[in-house]
Order: sequence, then structure tokens, then C-alpha cells
Amino acid sequence: MSDYEQFKIKEYDFWGLFLHVNQYPYLGRCYAWAKREDADYITGIKSGELIELFGDILPAWNKAVYELFQHDRPNLAILGNEVPHLHAHLIPRYNTPREFSSITFTDPNPTGNYAPYPKQKIELDILLKIRDSIKEKL
Repeated sequence: MSDYEQFKIKEYDFWGLFLHVNQYPYLGRCYAWAKREDADYITGIKSGELIELFGDILPAWNKAVYELFQHDRPNLAILGNEVPHLHAHLIPRYNTPREFSSITFTDPNPTGNYAPYPKQKIELDILLKIRDSIKEKL
């Protein structure tokens, strides 16, 4: 199993949904990774990929993360600058701190851009608990 595969939450027809390893400060942050090998730019997104991302994945993720952590606003970022493959960051935003496994997650700029942000290493067992919590809700 690759390092990334252990963070897989769900397989879809056109995408895989994964827990992002940088959970701090955005508890429940995930990303959708296009399965199509030649998927690169957002401008090349196929209609099936678009419908699945916005019609299935984003609403299901939003509902699951809200039920688990009561985020205040869902954010979506599709950049492709550092990793040149079509993927979408699903980022929950929080106006007040949240607790999970004795860790306090505090969004440093809840009404502004999510980046840059402070990073804090989260232990693998806790990451897998977050992954499993989201999996159960989907």
C-alpha cells in the first residue's frame, strides 16, 4: 500500500477521495484526485468528472464533515501548481477552535484565504481515526 493509499476514504467512478495529511488546522480536510492519468488542467475537466465532483463528492464530503466537526464554511481549491495533476482540495473552515483526540484545531484566518497556514504534524493513528470517521459518514 502506498503512503497515499492508506488515506483513501472512498472510490468514485472518476475520482478518489483522500484525507489530506496536513489536517492542522483544517480538521476534515480532504482532496479528490482525478483517476484519469492524463488529467492535468482544470480547463480539461471532462463533464463526468465535473458532475461527479460537484454533484456527488463535494456535497457528501460537506455533509459528513459537518456532521462530524460542524465546520462553518466549505472551501474548494483547484490549483495544480505544485502537483500537476487534476485534484481538488476540500477545506473545512472554522470560526472557532475544534477538538479531536485531544488536539485543538484553530483556523488562523477563518474569513480569509486558507493559505499560508501553520502546519502541525498529526500522528498517523489520529489521521487514520479522522479518515475512518469520514468514511463512516459517507
